[in-house]
Amino acid sequence: MKRLFFAIYTMLLLLTASCGHKNMFILQGTVQNDIDTILILGLDSRFDRVDTIVCQNGKFAWKYRPDTVTALIMLLPDGRRHPVFAEKNVKSVMDIPSPAGFFNVSGGYCNDSYQNFYMASLNDSTMKQTYARIDSFITRDPFSEVTPYLIYEQMVQRYHADESSISKLISRISGNMQDAPYLTNLKSEFAGETSSIYLNSWTVKDSVGKSTQFAGIGSSSEYVLVYVWATWNGQKALQDRRELDSLKNRFEGRKLVITDVSIDVNVESWKNAIAQDSLDWSSFNDMNGWESRGIKACKITGIPAFIVFSGTKRMVYNTSSLTELDKELNRILPKKQEPEKKEPEKQKNH
Repeated sequence: MKRLFFAIYTMLLLLTASCGHKNMFILQGTVQNDIDTILILGLDSRFDRVDTIVCQNGKFAWKYRPDTVTALIMLLPDGRRHPVFAEKNVKSVMDIPSPAGFFNVSGGYCNDSYQNFYMASLNDSTMKQTYARIDSFITRDPFSEVTPYLIYEQMVQRYHADESSISKLISRISGNMQDAPYLTNLKSEFAGETSSIYLNSWTVKDSVGKSTQFAGIGSSSEYVLVYVWATWNGQKALQDRRELDSLKNRFEGRKLVITDVSIDVNVESWKNAIAQDSLDWSSFNDMNGWESRGIKACKITGIPAFIVFSGTKRMVYNTSSLTELDKELNRILPKKQEPEKKEPEKQKNH
C-alpha cells in the first residue's frame, strides 16, 4: 500500500512539474562578465512591458510563456541589440559576443531562420541589397513571424526606408501576417505625417548614475513624451516640469509615458534641481549637453523642447510650447476607453 501511495505521489509531482513548463519558452546563454543586466523589450503589444535579465558569472537564463510566437529585443547596456523569438515549448540558446563579435542564437524555427538571415546579411552595404534579401525571405516563407522584425530592424531602423518601399514588402506577406501588431502600427503611422527620425540608441543616466537605454522607456503601444531642459533656464525649467505633471493627469489612460532629460553638464546642479520636486516619472541626465545623441538626432536647437515619440521611437512631434503640446497630444493619443455600463437587470415576473 505504501509503495502504491509513493508511486502515485511521485507521478503527481512529475505531472505538476511538467504542467509548470507547459508552453514555456526558455532562453539560456552566455555573455561577457562585465555585463550584469539585459533588458527585454517587445516589438509589439504581444509583449507590452520591459523585463530585466540578471547575468551572473557570464551566464543568464530567462523563461516566458507566450500565447503565440513573440518577437523580443535583447537590449544590452552598451546599446547593442539582438532579437529572440519566443515560441511555445522551445528552448533557445544565445551567445552574446564582445562588441566586435557576432551574435549567435539557436533553437526554434524562427530563431534559426533569423540567424541564417543575420549571418548572410552582415556584408550588405546598401538598402537595395537588403531589400532584395528580405523580398527573397518573404518568397520562401510568406507566413514567417520573423518578417515584421526584419522590416523594423532593416527598413525602419537601419535604412529609414520610405513608405513606398516598406509597403511593397508588406504587400508580399501573407494576408494574416499583414495584420501583425507591429505592421498594423507602422501602417497607421504612414497615414499621418512621416518622419525619418527614429531614436533608440540613446543612453541617459539617472540620479544614481545608472545608464538607461531610451528604447527601454515605455512600451511598443505607448507614446513617449520627453521634456528636454537644463537648470540654466532657471525657474522656468522647473515650472514647466510641474505643469507637465498636470498634463500627465489630463491624459491618464491614453497611452502616454512622460520622462524628462536634462542636458546639464553639471550633474550636481541637475540633482539639486530635481530634488525640489516629487514627480512620479523618471528623470535622466545627458551630460554631453548640446552634443547629446538625442539632441543632435532630433535637431533640437533650443530649450525647453517637448518631443513626442511613437511606440517604435519615431519622432512624431516637437515643440517649445506647452499649449501647442497639449493640443497635439489630444489629437494623436488614443481616446481613453471608458468602462462599459451594465444595463440594469430586468426584474423577473413571479
